[in-house]
Amino acid sequence: MRISTAQIYSMSLSQINTTLNKVVELGVMNTSQKRINSPSDDPAGMSLTMELRSYDSSLSGYMENCDVATNMLNLQDEELQLASEKITSAIELAEQGSTETYTHTQLTAMAEEAGGYIDSIFNIANAKYGDDSVFAGDDIGDDAFEYGVGLSMTNDTLSNGNFTSVSGEIDGTIYVRFDEDGTVGGTDDLDYSYSTDGGNTWTSATLTAGDTTIAIGDCEVEMVSGTTVTAEDTTNGVEGSEFLIRTAINYTGSGQNMDLYVAENVQMDVTSVGSDYFGGVNSTTGEAYDDPNLFETLCELEAYLTVGDQDGVSRCLEELNEAHEDLETCNANVGARQNRASAMKQSQGLVQDVLDSAISSEEDASITQLTVELEQANTVYQAVLSSTSDIIGKSLLDYI
Repeated sequence: MRISTAQIYSMSLSQINTTLNKVVELGVMNTSQKRINSPSDDPAGMSLTMELRSYDSSLSGYMENCDVATNMLNLQDEELQLASEKITSAIELAEQGSTETYTHTQLTAMAEEAGGYIDSIFNIANAKYGDDSVFAGDDIGDDAFEYGVGLSMTNDTLSNGNFTSVSGEIDGTIYVRFDEDGTVGGTDDLDYSYSTDGGNTWTSATLTAGDTTIAIGDCEVEMVSGTTVTAEDTTNGVEGSEFLIRTAINYTGSGQNMDLYVAENVQMDVTSVGSDYFGGVNSTTGEAYDDPNLFETLCELEAYLTVGDQDGVSRCLEELNEAHEDLETCNANVGARQNRASAMKQSQGLVQDVLDSAISSEEDASITQLTVELEQANTVYQAVLSSTSDIIGKSLLDYI
């Protein structure tokens, strides 16, 4: 069979291209240190690697959520510990105020201290992780609590059931008493008086016939029509109808926690419902949350200290101890979630290590083997170039 010069050139060029492609392919692997650099290198291997990387990305997301959960829960734990210290101080204050050894002036000074504890715990309850309120449930974009007004009774002549609402703003506790017997919303006017300095001085006012709203400054108290009230009669031992308008703390957050996925199909609460921890008043219904209610107790403590009601202070002391125990129990729940978030991140990290090893095993090149193959490919390529040069370089003169 006759082999033409054109065939020799074509076959030589094909061999050069083939060996050069092999050198380039191995060079790319050597540069990237990867066995698979494109789907054509190993279609099945590339498909498996993509699946593994997708799962690895999911794991990274879960681990980031674990970090967020841990940070948010750490913040809650720190804030609750600080709140516990403030409550301890408030309990000590209540113990002093209930001993009947202090003057009205001294009790008023204690009331200012109690107000400081309210402000401190209010700020704690509105703690934020970045812009997210950690005690607002899943309503993380807004503050968990806000200031409002509430009512407290100093004796049994009136109860919260005799009032329908209280609204507006106050600068401090307002002491209100009725100065004559009568019926709210009845046919006769009712005289009453109020004090803004704890009962030292009084301002007289009148609730007109048929009216049920007591307005003092920027605050309004709506009473139930038909409520019977009495004036104090010390001679006959009759207690007068009176009440306190005082600070209240309203919960404006959500009733359910915000949760995050910390593993596939595994969610964990990362915020807390502040009303379960601090109590307060439901901003929607206007009703105080069930006891123990920390904020309500602290606000009542401040009010009773202001007017020198030591019996009221004694009741607050017992309720504060219960609220403190309840807060400690809630903090234990936060601690349990902290441990869970840490454990979940650790387990996800172990899975990710195994996954990274599997990806590396599938797509990474063996450096030793790659070095040998690249050396071989370069040797073959140089040999092809040399032999091709010899063949192509011959002419008819070489055969004469």
